[in-house]
Amino acid sequence: MKKFVIISAVLLLISGGVFGWSLKHYIDVTRPVETATEAPTETVAPTEDTSGSGSSESQPQLNTDALSDNGIFSEYYEKAAAYVAGMSKEQMVGQMIMGVTVDPATAASDMNRYSLTGMLFDNAAFDYMSKEEVKSAVLNVKSSSSIAPIIAAQEEGGAVTTLSGHSAFDDVTFDAPRDIFESEGLGAVEKKEDEKTLLLREYGFNLNLAPVVDLPDMYDQVMYSRSLSNDPQVVSTYAEYVSKFNQAKGVSVALKHFPGYGTIPDSYESVITDTRDASVIRSTDYTPFKAGAAAGAHFIMVSNVVVQSIDATHTAALSPAIHRELRDVVGFTGLVITDVLDGADYSEYADGNNVAVAAVLAGNDIILVKDYASAYTSILAAVNDGAISEDILKQVCTRVIAYKYAVGLLS
Repeated sequence: MKKFVIISAVLLLISGGVFGWSLKHYIDVTRPVETATEAPTETVAPTEDTSGSGSSESQPQLNTDALSDNGIFSEYYEKAAAYVAGMSKEQMVGQMIMGVTVDPATAASDMNRYSLTGMLFDNAAFDYMSKEEVKSAVLNVKSSSSIAPIIAAQEEGGAVTTLSGHSAFDDVTFDAPRDIFESEGLGAVEKKEDEKTLLLREYGFNLNLAPVVDLPDMYDQVMYSRSLSNDPQVVSTYAEYVSKFNQAKGVSVALKHFPGYGTIPDSYESVITDTRDASVIRSTDYTPFKAGAAAGAHFIMVSNVVVQSIDATHTAALSPAIHRELRDVVGFTGLVITDVLDGADYSEYADGNNVAVAAVLAGNDIILVKDYASAYTSILAAVNDGAISEDILKQVCTRVIAYKYAVGLLS
């Protein structure tokens, strides 16, 4: 019996030792390794996995460049960046292009084919259509897009319209803003702007490429018949009104044509040159754009004029210097859109690049073109060969998608 007790005690001691050693080993291997200084937890997106052991595509990559500009759509940048992370390169390229169409049927088939961000309907697009047919054509283009599109009109009034010049809209009259202003005053102009906005919204449009805020003072100057006045303060009030109140009704505006045609004489040349001093342009023509930007204008359109005192070698739409003026001097943080890029040959101002590619590199968010198929092909090729970096592509696309969230096109 005594021998049995001794043997049992020895076995208990050995078992206890083994258990203790096992417990210590378990604690050692499961306890996290401590470092001298604990790294702070960051809330930024994960970096790309370059080890080859996994892919970063499953997690949204935040576009930190776009997220840092504190723009008017910045509330939606993070959401937009997550959306962009799920897009293909081809879709992102399409989101930088707005087509111009005279054929709604072609537009409908092309929206999804090229993932276009939107479509501007030329006045001729609705020839001989009834009001019901116009509404149906616009709806068809909307429903043909895989990403909620911008549907644009150019309803300035007077000679430049999308809807009101057609027989189906004979009950609607939008005279040129200058004619209304000179006969009835600014209040009457603003009332007509309200009517335009409600009409466009009724027929499915969410962007009006207007108003003209250029400042010509003589009938023989560019944009005279399409402008309101040569008084910077009056036109600034106009720009502020449409930016603040008309946009609240569901139709964005595009102030145009930056940096301003001002008092440039009209010309038969395909490219118009502004020889005025930069200080004059900044102190007069910039004024309405600043007012509109401060009031929250969603878009500003950049012209195809050459401003010699700021950039003598590029048209405004292809000029990085002009875009720096718009961002840094005017303080605009919305979307920058070109005027139509293929209305004339601007290739000599494109630094040897395709014109659409040069427009992207200059700083535009959206390229407005009639030949959108060629623009798409050229921009995609430039992205593939590195002429346009994927960082630029993602940054621009993030701003465009953020705009679509901001105005309710995406939810």
